Amino acid sequence: MPTILNLPLHPLVVHAPIILVGLLVLGGVAYVLIPPLRQRIGWAVAALVLVSPASVFAGIMTGRQLADYNEPNGWSAAVSQHHDYAFWLLWTLVALVPVWFLFAGLDRGRRAAQARDGEAPAAAADEDGETPAGSSDPASGGRKVVMFIIGLVALALLLLAAWWLFKTGHAGAEMTWGGLVR
Repeated sequence: MPTILNLPLHPLVVHAPIILVGLLVLGGVAYVLIPPLRQRIGWAVAALVLVSPASVFAGIMTGRQLADYNEPNGWSAAVSQHHDYAFWLLWTLVALVPVWFLFAGLDRGRRAAQARDGEAPAAAADEDGETPAGSSDPASGGRKVVMFIIGLVALALLLLAAWWLFKTGHAGAEMTWGGLVR
């Protein structure tokens, strides 16, 4: 079992996913719900989308090593439940990766179309003398619908990740501290 200064690695490693997934949930919800923030926090949230599953995976691997060391004849039900919650968290985060980058790509296309419209000359009047309103982007209507749907999926996955993070952490804390603190 790997240790640092004679302490098992798992209790040290699990703090990374707690912080990273928590930041991902907060930043991700802000990114989806507050469009003006997207350009400012987009790269940070994208990095969290990629790093968070890796940190959860590291927590799972060190947790397996600790469990095998502490319970060589088989894991208790509490350890198995804690492990299962962590895997649900991992798979939720893995599912978020393509959803997130699809949403971010659609948003990038939306911003590029807005920039083009801002730099483009005013639309010419048609034969009735009316100037057409709206965007010169033919995909803007469909993009809004797809972004809305993908945004809902991303929000659902972010909230689900927060739930699994809570369940995993609570199960681990109950195993460690349950009955000791009154």
